[in-house]
Amino acid sequence: MAGTVIGLILGKAGLLLILVALVVAFVKHRRLDNHTPLAQVLWNEMVFYAVGIGFLYVGVFHAFFQEMTSAAIGWAPSPFEWELACAEFGVGAMGVWSLWRSNEFRLPVTLIFAIFSLGAAVQHIHQILCCANYAPGNAGPILWVLDIALPLFLLVVAWASIRTREIL
Repeated sequence: MAGTVIGLILGKAGLLLILVALVVAFVKHRRLDNHTPLAQVLWNEMVFYAVGIGFLYVGVFHAFFQEMTSAAIGWAPSPFEWELACAEFGVGAMGVWSLWRSNEFRLPVTLIFAIFSLGAAVQHIHQILCCANYAPGNAGPILWVLDIALPLFLLVVAWASIRTREIL
């Protein structure tokens, strides 16, 4: 029972981090003065939790639990998982650091994350179409939420945040 619960939490960490980011953002926005746009707070928290902590988390799995991670994606383990993990560690570290930085720092982190994730989505969709790979790590919430919806959402809130700051 406990193993099942732990497995469920570990498998859904990316979704949980998005939820945490949303809750923290709305709580912070209510506590901040009304001069801070909601888009700015959402962008800050999403990049910190979903990109920063999320990529550090998946980096650990790609680096140290390759057998399990590859199986979840429907692939065979590969030495490239270590390279992927290093990229995830870099993006994750910048996502964490971005919480205390400016929009000028956060924007490149967002763009790198969006390009990476949308590129991964293209690969996952290709694997679905060519190889009928419907493994949970290839065709599940990772594809639709983390690789497509999240980067698009981040690009929208980044644009809204920067646009709002320029107007103020």
